[in-house]
Amino acid sequence: MVRNLAKPLDSATSVLLLTETRTAAYWEQPNRYQETILTRRQSSNLRAEENLVTVGEIVNFNRERIVLRRYSLVSPIADDALDYYAYRVLDTLALEGRRVFRLALEPRSDASPLFVGVIDIADSTYDVVAIDVGTNRTVRFNFVRSLRYRQRLRDMGGGRWMPYEIRLRGEVHLRIPLPGFPGDLAFEHVASLADFRFDEGDRPPDLREFRVVVSDAADRPDSSAWTGPGAMPLSPAESSAWARIDSLARQPASFGDRVRDGVGLAVFATGDPDFFHFNRVDGTYLGAGQTWREVPGLTLDTKLGYATGSERWQYRAGGRLHLSEPQRRWIGAWYHDETVTRPTFVSRAYNPTYRALLFRLDPRDYYRERGFTLAAGTKLLDFTRLELRYDDQRQTNLPVVTDYSVFTARRPQRPNPVILDGTLRAISGSLTYDSRSMLRRKDADVYLPSLAWTRVTLGAEIAAHDVLHGDFSYRRYSVLVERRQRTFNLGVTTLFAAGGLATGWVPPQRYFAVDFGMRALTFQAGGFNTTSRDTNYSGTRAAMITLRHDFDRLLFAKSGLPLIRRLPFTLSVHGGVFWTDFDGHPPNPGDSVLFTARRAYTEAGFGLGNLTPFLSPINLAIHFTWQLSSYPTKQFQFGLGLTRP
Repeated sequence: MVRNLAKPLDSATSVLLLTETRTAAYWEQPNRYQETILTRRQSSNLRAEENLVTVGEIVNFNRERIVLRRYSLVSPIADDALDYYAYRVLDTLALEGRRVFRLALEPRSDASPLFVGVIDIADSTYDVVAIDVGTNRTVRFNFVRSLRYRQRLRDMGGGRWMPYEIRLRGEVHLRIPLPGFPGDLAFEHVASLADFRFDEGDRPPDLREFRVVVSDAADRPDSSAWTGPGAMPLSPAESSAWARIDSLARQPASFGDRVRDGVGLAVFATGDPDFFHFNRVDGTYLGAGQTWREVPGLTLDTKLGYATGSERWQYRAGGRLHLSEPQRRWIGAWYHDETVTRPTFVSRAYNPTYRALLFRLDPRDYYRERGFTLAAGTKLLDFTRLELRYDDQRQTNLPVVTDYSVFTARRPQRPNPVILDGTLRAISGSLTYDSRSMLRRKDADVYLPSLAWTRVTLGAEIAAHDVLHGDFSYRRYSVLVERRQRTFNLGVTTLFAAGGLATGWVPPQRYFAVDFGMRALTFQAGGFNTTSRDTNYSGTRAAMITLRHDFDRLLFAKSGLPLIRRLPFTLSVHGGVFWTDFDGHPPNPGDSVLFTARRAYTEAGFGLGNLTPFLSPINLAIHFTWQLSSYPTKQFQFGLGLTRP
């Protein structure tokens, strides 16, 4: 439930959003957990597919350490808890015929992230009966304040103390008002747990990979689920809020609502290049794209649009047929005629529309492609998938058609590097390991956000002229490694490494590249900040590594220095190195104007964040980067960014 704190808390008008779900959960030592949403309902201002509220993995305070996002907190009942907490008896209670001690726990120091609150302990057995805790000031979350977590437990038989009620609540305060959105919010998540069964052995087959599964029947109306045994009672204000929100959703939209919805639609459209994009070879592109999942097991993908600068239509049509859900096996085919981008290590999924339109900054290079693709994919092992594809594409050069920008730019428009026109016929494959847990829903399987994860992708592409009768003959191999982890309880480390090697007659459109990225005073964590704003580095061999560590406030807090340890700022360090080269490669037209980095290009720096929490949700960070190599680019760069949540 989400409430507006500006309204009376016991009134229906304060309730902005309500959801209810009934789930079944399976847990297995040490950390295997899966929850299935059996049925759900939500107020009319939320779509059913957006309601993914579950109990979530239950915090087990019997563990020595409790992981809370980037932090690892000492459990109040850990073996070494007395080294970190001071305990004080508040009261002695009688609960179901046994004596219970209520203890206050307080951190002995703010040098480490710790809990603060109240814990109820059973006499003699020392079982945890209830716990109600927040965190000390070392634990920081953007926007969220007054976070509290409460568990109430009872003996479920055999000496197994399990929670029967869990409550999580907090507040969100936005200092910069957003249209149609209250600035002061409170949220509360309440879970009631019952019907525990132990050691039954009915292990879900996809337990390792899927953390949340949405049942096919989750959205079928079933009023008995909310009124029968085990249903959680609603307060009078909450019951009235259901009717009030649903009534408001049926009323004609006001002028302000239409303006807000229009702004939201515009933001969505400009963020999706199938609807709108701007670059130097298309000019302004307007169109529409849609993914259709109405037929079970079939996903269709369509796009149609017109580029006003090049005065050409673009389209794409195709789809996937899902053959096996357990093995995630599928086949697919697509036909398209559109502008595509050359591959690069830095801006792999970056849409440069805004910076190209405002500042004439675009790191991507483009060419036209028309043809078809056949593809297939399958799961090999848990967390591992294999994809194979065959491409038959006619590829042609695209000229620069515009140098427009909203703000006057002194630099000339970047040229669009030439490619070799011709027909590319190639067979390629990729093998990917991704450790993140997944969500299974009716229309698609998606990865769930995770703080610590690893992804490794191995790729190979072969264009054999003698066999496939295309215009090119080469072999291309690549590897990408992404890793995010907690490090020594001193924050989060993010590593990205990429490398590639191509042999044979490689056309320019299949070179490897390290591009200059976003820029425009913006710090980019996964790229390089001191390279020139119009220079990409290319080659048939390339390697790149970037590393960033976010200490948050932990390094300052653990310093023990009187002034430093109470600084509200966050600290991060970053660095990177890349190298590109042409080796044994017959030169192509246009190669002479490309840049290479035959010596390692290196840079390093640091950042300070949490500078403007009073401007929430815009909490700025500043970053300082120095070039450590000897290239004739910037030796120092200042950049702005947002503090990581």
